[in-house]
Amino acid sequence: MRKLAAALAVLVAGTGFVAAREKGHFGGLRTAPAFVVAGPPVFTVRDTLRQRETLSQLFERRGVHGVDWTAVARAARSFNPGRVRAGTVFTFRRRHGEDQPHAVVVRVSYDARLHLDRTDGAWAASVEEIPWQIDQVNVAGVVSQNLYQAMDDAVGDEVLPASARSELVWGLSEVYDWSLDFSRDIQPGDRFRVLAERLVSSEGEVRYGRVLAARLDATGKALYAFRYDDRDRPEFYDETGHSMKREFLRAPLEYRRISSRFSGSRRHPILGIRRAHVGTDFAAAYGTPVRAVADGTVGVAGYSGGLGNMVELRHNGGRSTRYAHLSGFAGGVRSGAQVRQGETIGYVGCTGLCTGPHLHYEFRIGGRAANPRRQFGVGAGALITATRRAGFEQERLRLLALLEPQTTPVGPRAD
Repeated sequence: MRKLAAALAVLVAGTGFVAAREKGHFGGLRTAPAFVVAGPPVFTVRDTLRQRETLSQLFERRGVHGVDWTAVARAARSFNPGRVRAGTVFTFRRRHGEDQPHAVVVRVSYDARLHLDRTDGAWAASVEEIPWQIDQVNVAGVVSQNLYQAMDDAVGDEVLPASARSELVWGLSEVYDWSLDFSRDIQPGDRFRVLAERLVSSEGEVRYGRVLAARLDATGKALYAFRYDDRDRPEFYDETGHSMKREFLRAPLEYRRISSRFSGSRRHPILGIRRAHVGTDFAAAYGTPVRAVADGTVGVAGYSGGLGNMVELRHNGGRSTRYAHLSGFAGGVRSGAQVRQGETIGYVGCTGLCTGPHLHYEFRIGGRAANPRRQFGVGAGALITATRRAGFEQERLRLLALLEPQTTPVGPRAD
């Protein structure tokens, strides 16, 4: 009897028949018939938008017709159907026996996924939010070659992927934008420690968030930075409560590599004669945005002989800056125009006397060229206001305990 029951159970399971057991008249089990109807199998295909291919062409290739792209753009504001990059991956789902997919899914941002679902012949768009959990990472290392390599040596892929490590370096450079030029001031043997936010998605993806606190032992000093968010005014301060911001940025390029430093003279690469080299050359890719290092007024914006396309900005205190060999000027940059610190004023090029794309940058005082490296590091940023001081001190001590958990809290310096 038991063998017969087992055989029947196997037979029933194989036919999709589910037996609901209940007590019988003779204490045994009797079955109430119930059936589970499974839907048709779904086939999933991933396809990539090709170079010079439109979304309509990709969807046509996959048998998807009748999508109202205007309605899709309204449903997903972070998705522009006309500006989808080549290489974007789309997932198409099709039920067995149907001639076109019933659903299409694509990642449109870090925290959103666009769904297109076909119902009664029409396509409806919806956006799925992808949750990210925020945690913190404490990274410390020593520079052997450069900061990128040092960050790779200090942080594994399981903590931050390579792209996030680069973003962390860029985030650091932005924090210290007014006090350090990462391409020159960071030297082998310098040390760094960074407290940063890391974002982890529900699918296990990891990306960089933002810098919270940092310490760089560079140029012979320990340089602290603490983020303080108050009244929607996020800003970084040093351990004394002075803003990290200054009147002048250290460099006119965000992504920079210097090809020659300020010097008394050098052999001109085109003229073949020795002449004073009164600026700093930043090697960069053609078209790289050039930014104003300080607020100022455009004095010159035009062609200037061997300097090619050049912008000259006038600043307070008889100081001025020049940006030469530009491929072109940013919109609105003309004589008399006002520009703000960090605003794009032109683009790296190779006009005038030059051998390759780069930016020639000059810092001038009273109309005479001066070494820009000697003009920084003097003075301090604005001191935090008295009304915000207590809140900042509390936040500074909290961040310091996370940044350097084994050290004695750093107090304000006498100066």
